[in-house]
Amino acid sequence: MKDPVSRTAEKVFGVKYLFPWQRLVIANILDAVDAVDAVEEADALESAEEADDALYDEDGAQRGRQIILLPTGAGKSLCFQIPSLLLKGPTLVIYPLLALMGDQIRSLRANGLDPVLLRGGQSAEEREAQFLRMEGRDGKARASLIIANPEVLAGKGVLERIKAVKISHLAIDEAHCVSEWGDTFRPSYLELEGLIQTLDPPAVTAFTATASDAVLQRIAEVLFAGRAHLVRGETDRMNIRYSVCHCRAKDAALIRETAKRSRPMVIFCATRGGTERTAALLRNTFSDADIRFYHAGLQKNEKTEVESWFHGHERAILCTTCAWGMGVDKKNVRTVIHRDAPPSAESYTQEAGRGGRDGDLSEAVLLWSPSDKRRLEKLQGLQKERARVLSRIAESGRCRREVLLEALGEIRATDEAPGGQKIACSLCDICEGTAVQEAVDEKIVLEYIAGNKRRFSREQIVSALHEAGNRRTGEEGYRGWNRAEFEGIMKELEGEGLLREIKEWPWKGKMTISGLSGISFLPRPSPLLPHPRPSHPHPFWVRARELP
Repeated sequence: MKDPVSRTAEKVFGVKYLFPWQRLVIANILDAVDAVDAVEEADALESAEEADDALYDEDGAQRGRQIILLPTGAGKSLCFQIPSLLLKGPTLVIYPLLALMGDQIRSLRANGLDPVLLRGGQSAEEREAQFLRMEGRDGKARASLIIANPEVLAGKGVLERIKAVKISHLAIDEAHCVSEWGDTFRPSYLELEGLIQTLDPPAVTAFTATASDAVLQRIAEVLFAGRAHLVRGETDRMNIRYSVCHCRAKDAALIRETAKRSRPMVIFCATRGGTERTAALLRNTFSDADIRFYHAGLQKNEKTEVESWFHGHERAILCTTCAWGMGVDKKNVRTVIHRDAPPSAESYTQEAGRGGRDGDLSEAVLLWSPSDKRRLEKLQGLQKERARVLSRIAESGRCRREVLLEALGEIRATDEAPGGQKIACSLCDICEGTAVQEAVDEKIVLEYIAGNKRRFSREQIVSALHEAGNRRTGEEGYRGWNRAEFEGIMKELEGEGLLREIKEWPWKGKMTISGLSGISFLPRPSPLLPHPRPSHPHPFWVRARELP
């Protein structure tokens, strides 16, 4: 099944295949607009949890400030044409040359679109006709695209009319002109920063086909106050190993993964508060000061200080939201952990791709729990469709890399690969045969209760599991569990009908399981907890004689 982006590309533009980098750019635009929409609705939110999610959305909007470096002929125009048809507000596209504007108008009209054109030399009547087209007051549906050059936008009246229609996306073509021309004979390019501030669109994208690091930095300074996401024509990073850790208790799983993975490390969290709580949790657990947090709510000097610290540190762990962008491109990140699932395959690709920029092996670990699935399923429409790919990556049992690249539109990951030669993967836990496609902490709780059916109360079970778990992690120098995590797992399993507390005598107050499907009753060591010893007061193994 094609997603809305692919359907729009094929229906309107006759394009059956989008390059992965095109999908990355389009995803960033759509995500940023969705994030800003969510923040604008934050006043109606009542719970602290919802308010925290709104702050995450505000950080998510940072992804909408991006610089796209793609070669000529790579299909940059589709990166703003397609989302323009999916957004509520129009898209404003700025070109440096009249010839480029003319080519774009002809191309759009050939596909049945009727854009607005604003340029020098238009009469008052011609200009007013274009404004009516822009506002949807000419008897037609409002135009989704506005084509203009920087000079015509310098007119106050023009900018006010454009601002009134609430631009969703501002695209700047040939953005290297900001550096090459802005300081000389096209000073209007240096005024684009003010234009961006005036219009304040949710997404701003600067496109260029060629640019040195110095030019990229200059573009970022002029248009984005020095901070922007950089997207290049690079998607499949063969030096990244993908794996998924299924769990119920996120903090405990994160502690275990952090303990066994290499540093420097980046941990992505869904919310600003989540980054701060996660950093505090890990610092306290490991008694380690080399763990800090980063998000868009920090002051500029705080961001600069954290970035400088992380760049120069070989054992650093940075807990961050998706606000971590260009200018923090540390080359030797060895591990990227997603504590919370991102909202799309494109987001996951870009964030996991922060690892291994030096070409050496890097780990990308996704923590996945039923709460992630529930959170993503709460999304609506296009967002929900795009988020479901995370469930496929985590749960399908197929090669993680193949599912990810397939979602990005990479034809080499499909059965339509040229010559039937699909990509080969040797760097994911599925292909290696090491994947565990179930929540191990859930399995421990169910097996313990199944083996001690009707013997122990909730409190006794929590105490036994908590003690055994920390005895195991204590051998490695840290405490990896707290009681609330086992209590939370049991509460979730009860809510799903897998556990129940007996209400009748003679086992009143004791716990039992409601269904045995998928539970193994062989006594064997748990990967999380030690093999039980018969002398333990609450035996941590399954008693065959307890089976019904």
